[in-house]
This record gives sequence, C-alpha cells and structure tokens, in this order.
Amino acid sequence: MKICYFIEHSLHYIPIILPLIQKTGGTIISQVKNTEKCLKHKPVNFDILYYKNENRLLSAFRNLPFEIIVHPGFSIELFRKVPGLKHVQIFHGTSDKPYNYDKTLQYYDLIIAPGPLMKEEIINRNLAEEKKIKITGYPKIDAFLHSEFDTQSFRKNLGFNKDKKVILYAPTWNDPERYSSFRKYIIPLLRDLKEYYLIVKPHANILRDRPWQLLKAYLKKERNTVIFPKAASILPFMAVSDMLITDISSVSHEYLTFDKPMIFLCPKQKESIPEEHIWIFQCGDIIERERNILTTVQANFEHPDRYRKHREYALKRIFYKFDGKSPDRFMQALTEL
Repeated sequence: MKICYFIEHSLHYIPIILPLIQKTGGTIISQVKNTEKCLKHKPVNFDILYYKNENRLLSAFRNLPFEIIVHPGFSIELFRKVPGLKHVQIFHGTSDKPYNYDKTLQYYDLIIAPGPLMKEEIINRNLAEEKKIKITGYPKIDAFLHSEFDTQSFRKNLGFNKDKKVILYAPTWNDPERYSSFRKYIIPLLRDLKEYYLIVKPHANILRDRPWQLLKAYLKKERNTVIFPKAASILPFMAVSDMLITDISSVSHEYLTFDKPMIFLCPKQKESIPEEHIWIFQCGDIIERERNILTTVQANFEHPDRYRKHREYALKRIFYKFDGKSPDRFMQALTEL
C-alpha cells in the first residue's frame, strides 16, 4: 500500500499518527514547518514532505503515487478531486463537541473509531454506513501504555520532588462557543493551588489565537507551576499527574485510562452547554465558582475513588481494549479497504 498521513495545521496530530505510521510505513504530508524537528528523537520508518501552502501541496500531490490518505482532521475536501485516492478518517481526539461529527464523514472510505460510543454516534447521526466504520481502539494511548516511558524520570526532569501532589490543568481551545475555561480560571488556579505542583497544558490553539492569555499566566505563575503550550503530546503529563482539571476538552476521555480523579470547570453556566458535550462530567466534581477550587481539589485527594464506577463505565464506552494491538487492527482495516 502506498499510504500518506496529512498534517493540516497542528503538531498535536503527531501523537495520533505516530503509532500508526510506525506500523504501516509511508509518508507524512505536512503543512506545519517544524514537523521534522518534532520527530527527530522518534524511531522513523517513513518520509516527511513539507509544503508551505495548499497550492504547492496540490500541485505536487498529483504526481505522488499514493493510494490511501489518512486524515486526523477533516481535510478531505482538499483532496476529493484527486482521482483514485482512498480516504481514511482517524480523528484527532474523542471529543463530544460537534466538530467530531462533521458532515464530510459521509465521503470517507473508512472511518476508524476508538470505541463503541463514537461508532454509535456516527450511525445515529446518519453520517456513514456501519460497514465503513471499524473499531480498532485508540493507538495514541495504547502505544503509550505499552511503551517504556519512565514516569519517575519524567517527574524528576520537571523538577518535582515526591512530597507534593501533581495537578494537570488542560483546557480546551477558545472556540466560538466560549467553551474554554482558560480565560476565566487560569489566574484563580495559579493563586489557589500553590501547595501543589501544577502543570498547565493549554490547547495549541490558545497559543496561536490568544497568546496574551498565556502571557498573563506566565506573569502570575510561581515556582510550583510549569507551562507547556508547545508540547505535542499530553500523555507524559497525564502519567506523572495525580489529578486532572479540565473543561469539555477530550483530554478528560484520555485521562480515564489512568484511573485518577478529575475535576471539571464550567466556562459558563452549565445549563447553557448541550448535555451531549458534558455527559463526561458525571466522572468528577464540577466547579462553577472560582472560590470552590481549593476545597474541591482537597476533597478529591482525600476521596480519589468517589467517581471510580463512573470513570470505569465511561472508559468502556469511549475506548476499545488497550492491549497494545490497536495499530495491528488499523493495519488490518487498511488491508481490507
């Protein structure tokens, strides 16, 4: 198979693509300049081609011998006029937000779902026929869990000793619906959580679209806090943390794998957010007022198993098993295609 993976505008697609292309081989087609630099310490059995803009990309692509293109984003419209090309959607997250159920799903030849929930949603929304959808698991996390990642060494490299708990704050991006908690909560979090280590991992689009919000965080942070706006993968930070604070970001889905407490920040009134976007809030406490941050964190550290049954249920709905074989199942799905 002559296969390529397309990175449209963000390096946070890399952790999704990497375990798959290491299995299948092929080529990464990227519109992000630093892609090769980001992968320089990774085992590479593939090529990387960079194109500055869409015109150069399409001009070159017509002369490249690819049979299959894999999309972690919704970029099929860019390539639909290329004859003889099969399109595979792998998604770049498991979010409940509307963009994961884009109307262009109907045009893909194969849709890779991480678990039963996404498959059911796609079918219920009449976005694709069931025969086009394959559940393979979630290679991004599956590969990480079966890697040789050293949690203790990573924690030490962050400058964290063993005496304090580590909290990971990972908000979603500043979308038009104002679902991100970053603007409202970043300063109160920095102020109230000084007795813990705090890792701030904002969505990549916050750095791109709202850099002044990050600047405020840098100006207010103290020695207990580290901020990583450019890190491609959040999984190492999940592994070393003892708790996640987030909003409606799909990082809450991924964090279920680590079976640790989660707290959800409401960026606006809970009643104004559609239920399908926040069903995951059943897996932890919900904060709607800034003054409740510290007491809620303390309560969750004292009783970390309060929401365990809810977390276990959500994990089974969102993900297929983590047995280290999801890249193999992906390869099998490509072979059948």
